Amino acid sequence: MLQLLTFAPAGGVRCPSPFGLKAEALLAMSGLEFETRPGLPMKSPTGKLPVLVDGSRTIADSSLIQRYLEDVKGVDFDGRLSGRQRAIAMAFRRMLEEHLYFALVHSRWIMARETTCDLFFGKAPWPVRRFVFPMLVRRIARDLKGQGLGRHPADEIARFGVSDLQAIETAMDGPFFFGDQPCSLDASLYGALENIVSVPVASPLQTFCQGSGKVAAFLDAFRAQVLDGRQP
Repeated sequence: MLQLLTFAPAGGVRCPSPFGLKAEALLAMSGLEFETRPGLPMKSPTGKLPVLVDGSRTIADSSLIQRYLEDVKGVDFDGRLSGRQRAIAMAFRRMLEEHLYFALVHSRWIMARETTCDLFFGKAPWPVRRFVFPMLVRRIARDLKGQGLGRHPADEIARFGVSDLQAIETAMDGPFFFGDQPCSLDASLYGALENIVSVPVASPLQTFCQGSGKVAAFLDAFRAQVLDGRQP
């Protein structure tokens, strides 16, 4: 059976990583048998989660997991899409995973660090909360600056993220991105939107999503049709 190594449930979601939820969603869409297990990033080939284990094969990175499911397992996530739709899906996936993601990280780990510490490290020993968590925040701040978004003022970073969400809302046909059936892009959408909406960290991103009927309809449809009614 396929095993997905990912982060343990925390903060009101099954996985507090958009990429972990994306990988779980792809596996649910694939129809293949799988199980999720908590993993440790430092044991991953890339130092990050999620990781898919298939016998002796280890596939790290959610995009490579998707490719593996398609190329090796024969899963066709996007067979009904036209060439133009596939191009649009790629562009929106890049926006989600290489731009909006970092606005989400900033809203959670920089702007709401105390809340985030309580959510994800609330049961950790005092030395972890006192020393390890601040080190993690400093590393994330450094990574955000290296990526580029972290060089801007906080209000501008939030505006960048909300602009991404507005573009998604405008382009989405509903209830899924391209209409009545989910595709691989919807797995990426689910990972991001569920983490924005369901993790109790207030931010302009969350405010926008909570006021969007399209976002609510998408999450309801994805939970019901793809995840068999499982909640966040």
